[in-house]
Amino acid sequence: MIGADIAPPPRPRILVIAAAGLARFVPALGALGAIRAYHRDAEIILLTARATSAFATTAPYFDQVWIDESDGEFKLRTLLDLRARLIAQPFMRVYDLDGSAHSKRVFWLLYGRRGFAPRALPWSGQIPGTALAHVDRQRTAMHLADRWAAQLKVAGIGAILRPDLSWVARQVQSFAVPFRMVDPFVLLAPAPGPGAPWPAERYGELARILAGNGQIPVIVGSDVPVEVTAAIADHCPTAVDLTGRATINETVFLAWAATAAIGPDNGLTHLTAAAGCRTVVLYNGASDPALVGQRGPRVSLLRRQSLADVPVAEVLAVLEQKI
Repeated sequence: MIGADIAPPPRPRILVIAAAGLARFVPALGALGAIRAYHRDAEIILLTARATSAFATTAPYFDQVWIDESDGEFKLRTLLDLRARLIAQPFMRVYDLDGSAHSKRVFWLLYGRRGFAPRALPWSGQIPGTALAHVDRQRTAMHLADRWAAQLKVAGIGAILRPDLSWVARQVQSFAVPFRMVDPFVLLAPAPGPGAPWPAERYGELARILAGNGQIPVIVGSDVPVEVTAAIADHCPTAVDLTGRATINETVFLAWAATAAIGPDNGLTHLTAAAGCRTVVLYNGASDPALVGQRGPRVSLLRRQSLADVPVAEVLAVLEQKI
């Protein structure tokens, strides 16, 4: 009919894979923001882990957030369900920010037989021969952020910025904690990172000394071992335990107000570093800060082959350094 409304063409769909957990999702925020800016008119769908899905839903970069229920493992029924969802509608482009064995499985779920002739497939990642492949021989020697920047450059996206968390301020409507946030406090983020953790007793001793210096020790995170919270409570009964109670967004608010944050190479120390909080990160030989280290103007990295060799006094000395 003349004059009838004409439906607008469908928006191009972009898939972004970032399902490797908070310790990889937070550093990727700069890359995710760059993808959103480059594809401002596209529908961007994020495939992420359940642990990061609620946080990702509040971010301004995605139109939809899909949860990857496989947890990176080969779960046939889950993978078949994911395949059905992936092929229901075509994607103009896919950005794989994980570069993992699981994201390669997603490639085959999405493209099937076409994966044997990948030249025209719009996959940004490590799949050789694809249209947007990043196959630099030095890739595995790059820091994650530099790797993503090089990968996105191949796809036509310019320089990426440092992770930005300013949008969190619009998401947290109310947040009550059992202390005044104007009082000095230090975040303890002891959820284990790669390798053997810092001994629980040392977290307790650290909390006691911090409290004696007028700082409220505040324990944050999920997956914090019970023996750690118990050791902190034994050494410092005034410590505040927020484990499992503060969301990721609320933890950003805490990081903005905290004197400092201390913990191993885990997702929360990446989060506090990205929030601009003074962050001391304990590294052992199981992870390499040159490849995955927290970045930021107020970050200090303390590394030993075994964290059992790191005394509390050394952590305090690093914390007190002016940077």
